[in-house]
Amino acid sequence: MESIVLRAPLICIEVLSPEDTFRKMQERVDDYLEMGVEHVWCIDPVSRHAYVATSTGYEIPANGVFTVPGTPIRIELTHLFQLFDEELAGL
Repeated sequence: MESIVLRAPLICIEVLSPEDTFRKMQERVDDYLEMGVEHVWCIDPVSRHAYVATSTGYEIPANGVFTVPGTPIRIELTHLFQLFDEELAGL
């Protein structure tokens, strides 16, 4: 049985694969934003770039940290990319 999403999640995170194109990613980001997702984060583990997607474009996270204001949610990009590196080393 499929679940129907009745409320938008607080955060959607897109981790790009080598097969992803910018166009495909943009379509997903647009869907999330139209659904009402407040925070959309895009991460490219290969190029080591990360962005906050908004209705006006893409921004680099301030001080290299993804945050959700008013919450304890905080992800340092250096730590995130270190985890990706460790995962890739284990393959």
